Amino acid sequence: MKLKVVLGFFAVFACRQQSFSQTTIESFFATEEMVVESWFFKPLTEGYELSIFSLNDAIIDYKTEDVALVSYSVLGYDIWKGIGPVLGGRFFDGRASALAGVQWAKAEEKFLITTNFTTELRNEPFYEFFLLTQYRFPLNENLGFFSQLQNSINFNSEVHEFSFQRLRIGLSWKKYQFGLGTNTYQYGENWDFEIDPGIFLRLEF
Repeated sequence: MKLKVVLGFFAVFACRQQSFSQTTIESFFATEEMVVESWFFKPLTEGYELSIFSLNDAIIDYKTEDVALVSYSVLGYDIWKGIGPVLGGRFFDGRASALAGVQWAKAEEKFLITTNFTTELRNEPFYEFFLLTQYRFPLNENLGFFSQLQNSINFNSEVHEFSFQRLRIGLSWKKYQFGLGTNTYQYGENWDFEIDPGIFLRLEF
């Protein structure tokens, strides 16, 4: 899949999702790859009992222009203080799966966290612990501090498969956030480690 097609897909996605309360499109330019990401988190009821979280990624290798696509969406129900069941689906590396699990989610003006522990509804499933947390605060009338961390740990019934972390630290100006970041990866039962530093630019609707 070519880069222009991927960028077009994310542009359409961003335009269609403007009504969501926490909607983001981000480009991360690292040393070996570019990650184009769009995600949104939205409470569907005033009391936050029902919420939806969706994440869509395209990871583009600079040398080969090969693209890996990831799509992950879950619908959660808050039973007690943000804790409750989730149902959803994921597409990754040609593998489409229904998901079920539990979540804890909380959203405020300065702070957002959503965590999910899910299993694929299939024989020999992958299990995943996913976390996205964000913290920000104003520095002056125009600029603010922005930080975000994503963490995903994937394993089967026997061994660790892969994990990744995405750290972003920078500034916020109007609807834009920009700064430095790292993507780190761990693979296999030995947790072989890779790190890819870079810069990010994101737009929040």
